[in-house]
Amino acid sequence: MCGIIGCVSDKDCCGALYDGLKRLEYRGYDSAGIAVLGKTLSVCKKKGGVSNLSGFYAAGGTGIGHTRWATHGAPSDANAHPHTSGGFALVHNGIVENYAALKEELEGEGEVFSSETDSEVIVKLIARYFEGDFLGAVARAVGRLEGSYAIAVICEKFPGELVAAKKKSPLVAGEGRGGLFVCSDIPALSGIADYIAKAEDGEFVHIAKGEINFYDRALRPLSKTFFRTQEELRGAAVAGGGYFMRAEIAEIPRALSDTLSSLEDKDFAPCARILRGAKRMFAVACGTAYHSALVFRDTVEREAGIPVVCHTAGEFRYRPALVGPQDVVVAVSQSGETADTLEAAYLARSRGAFVIAVTNIGSSTLAAAADFTLVMRAGAEIAVAATKSYNCQLLCLLYLAAQLVFFKKDRFPDWFSALSSLAEGASAAMDCFSETDRLADCLKKARAIYYLGRGTDLCTAREGALKVKEIACVFAEGYPAGELKHGSLALVEEGFPVICVSTQKNLLKKSENALAEVRSRGGFCVLFSQYREALADSCAQFSCLLPILPEPLMPVVSVIPLQYFAYKMCIERGLDPDKPRNLAKSVTVE
Repeated sequence: MCGIIGCVSDKDCCGALYDGLKRLEYRGYDSAGIAVLGKTLSVCKKKGGVSNLSGFYAAGGTGIGHTRWATHGAPSDANAHPHTSGGFALVHNGIVENYAALKEELEGEGEVFSSETDSEVIVKLIARYFEGDFLGAVARAVGRLEGSYAIAVICEKFPGELVAAKKKSPLVAGEGRGGLFVCSDIPALSGIADYIAKAEDGEFVHIAKGEINFYDRALRPLSKTFFRTQEELRGAAVAGGGYFMRAEIAEIPRALSDTLSSLEDKDFAPCARILRGAKRMFAVACGTAYHSALVFRDTVEREAGIPVVCHTAGEFRYRPALVGPQDVVVAVSQSGETADTLEAAYLARSRGAFVIAVTNIGSSTLAAAADFTLVMRAGAEIAVAATKSYNCQLLCLLYLAAQLVFFKKDRFPDWFSALSSLAEGASAAMDCFSETDRLADCLKKARAIYYLGRGTDLCTAREGALKVKEIACVFAEGYPAGELKHGSLALVEEGFPVICVSTQKNLLKKSENALAEVRSRGGFCVLFSQYREALADSCAQFSCLLPILPEPLMPVVSVIPLQYFAYKMCIERGLDPDKPRNLAKSVTVE
């Protein structure tokens, strides 16, 4: 989940590398480093965020940069990238699964390692294999690797050149007025590269003589089409001293409006026959995206009567082989580069299933791997904790569920026309923020929180718990409201906070019963609902009125105060909501 960037320019590249790393920092901020090739090779790498490199400058037009999310070796100056050997410098995103055997082999040949990382093995191999052919040495080295990698390499003997390679980790090349680039993510090239092309697994990129050339595994030249960077990659504007997460929550109404417009223009004919004949569906995703998949499951089973089996993508490959040619698999990933979700999609395709992708990046690996893709229009999301992308995932999945109902029953669900009210509903949900501020102030010292819900509200409860766990570092769990008394109630004591989301009229009393159980044991009860009578009749010490929308659409807006609550809890506890501990945005390792 690290971020890499490389540049070859006729101008000094240090500033461009630094700016690119700042845009990539959501991929990791344990340590960062830059190597610039001028008259000599200059390297600066430090533990901590990219800002620790702000004082570094070296003249030269060729360079690479890296921002790290630690896998092998603790965050430290020594473990930071770039790694160097024999005049080569390398940055790496991925995991070398056979690094221990390779390291033992190299140490037996007299090599001395200066880090604990798996990545240093790669640059040592390149230096060992170099016999005058830069690209050939890189190709020979990566041929020894098992696992995943996106690497960028520069060499003192080849000023003005850069070699990159890819397997299972994203890599793009771009060209613009500022030079020629390689990078982990398209958004990091926004504003500096006008045109980009993606590298596929097993391919190499060689920048030399002012050109970007692609090669296959056998180093045969490839023809690539460069496409213009897209508007989908724009990010939220952040005022001085502000946080991306807060700005991205504020963008939810705009993101929903843009996403709905895109969905309304989408032609579903390519998957009409498949959806009409579907008798079973699977949904695979990770983290926040998995919670949106749970909402999809509940909606499809209720409206279309088709069973939907949800799996966390990392476990999908290790389940019994039940997926087959008659099945539809929906794969959800904000970045479209989530390694576990990609592997699940590949497996489903290999077994003949029809794969539908839901992603924020139409040019992502997942979109390319799927039979049919729904692209959110959330825009670039920089904060690690997903907010607006979750709301847009829900909208895409609800829209897909509605299309399924149409193809099955020749009608849309009753709530379909109300999708146009979601952006307005999201704006109205932000009226809860002043009350949520007071709740966060009250609970800022809480050591743990339970979130409760029934039906689709349980999906919202789980997402709310994940958010406060991710960024405020408060232990939290989302439970079915009726399940609390089957064990977890044992932890409830005086002042223990329990937050309940209750937006389904037929389950209001059931949810209230769970709160009464908590209140009778001294717990602090919080209730979010769009029904005034539910709030009026509740035993909750704190309540908040949500905007009114058709119940199946409530997960899109009921989560917004919980997203904001997690943000405020994080701020109250003196933490950075954009950079949660131990986490990174785009999870490109398994």
